Amino acid sequence: MNKLVGALITFVGICLVLLGAIFIVAWSVENLVTGAVMVLIGAALMYYVYRVERIEAAKPKLISQTYNVTLSGSGAMLPKDMVCKSCGAPIADKDITAVQGGLMAKCPYCGVVFALQEAPKW
Repeated sequence: MNKLVGALITFVGICLVLLGAIFIVAWSVENLVTGAVMVLIGAALMYYVYRVERIEAAKPKLISQTYNVTLSGSGAMLPKDMVCKSCGAPIADKDITAVQGGLMAKCPYCGVVFALQEAPKW
């Protein structure tokens, strides 16, 4: 229900209840019946608005969110040549093997075998 329509119906209900109370205070048989009917109609209108608002509040609302995530390394990603720790000769990709989850490199010049280790990012 539109908020404006709900507010208007609530206002009419309050006016009917107050006007019905005035009729009841006037205290004659016709005024008593008319006032009671006005109070009942006003209370019914306010209860209707209350129930509609409660039902609409209980309905799940679809919320759409967009996340923009950028993944990057913790430091500058610069290409680096692999060299032998012993003689400083360049190591090619064909000289690297994976052994039990670790990377081992064999220098094609001096024959030294060593484990490749990642330099810390800090």
